[in-house]
Amino acid sequence: MGTETGDRRPAYRAVVTAVSDLTPRMRRLTLAAPDLGTLVPTGPDEYVGLLMGRHPGHRIALPEHGVHPNIRAAVAAVDAEHRPVLRWYTVRAHRPEVGEIDVDIVLHGDSGPGSRFATSAAVGTRLGITEGSALFDSRPRGVVWVVGDETAIPAIARIVECSDAATTVHAVVETESAADVLPLDSCASQTWVTRGADRPGTAMLDAVRAAAVPLDIDAVWVCGEQAAVAAVRRHLVGERGVPPARITFSGYWRLGRSRG
Repeated sequence: MGTETGDRRPAYRAVVTAVSDLTPRMRRLTLAAPDLGTLVPTGPDEYVGLLMGRHPGHRIALPEHGVHPNIRAAVAAVDAEHRPVLRWYTVRAHRPEVGEIDVDIVLHGDSGPGSRFATSAAVGTRLGITEGSALFDSRPRGVVWVVGDETAIPAIARIVECSDAATTVHAVVETESAADVLPLDSCASQTWVTRGADRPGTAMLDAVRAAAVPLDIDAVWVCGEQAAVAAVRRHLVGERGVPPARITFSGYWRLGRSRG
């Protein structure tokens, strides 16, 4: 997730306590830290920054806070030998009573530090956590559409789970293959599409174009590959007349650049 806040957030040490594979390309890490007991999510798609080693066995140092303008500057100030890699991920589940969170990470080999870390992570692997924020600053209400690729599945699932009975949620989700699908059990209206070898976002955009977007839509949330997210937003605003203020969007990653 490429988003960050400008706040001076605390960084604290955490440890991997469980690893499980949800699909061939989605791995769940359970992370534990006493400080996670006091984490207060600001919205359903809450995200945190993981401060990870660059390779298995890499001993990282946590950045200082209070002397740098933001967390990225704080990380950059760590000496090169012990500097962690920072990437942002959705809090898929939070168990404050035991100081744990679950984070789901898409695996794509060694092409990104997050995937590399998740591939080698085992019980006992250490890392750091810095608190983030959320794109939705409250629970969605009314008629809501959530659109994204596989990197957005954890956030989409949380938004669906946090919606009350008076909220109608429709999800449009693109994955590379059918093996990547993780059905949203509590979402009655969901469209899953696969892109195969096509450019990421192609199938997602086609699905939105083909859908009957309701005139009374209250909110749209779109996240995934940056160019695809921009294309979906342009279509909804320019061709469907959705007011821009009702669309929350973020480019989690960019094709051709190192992914988390």
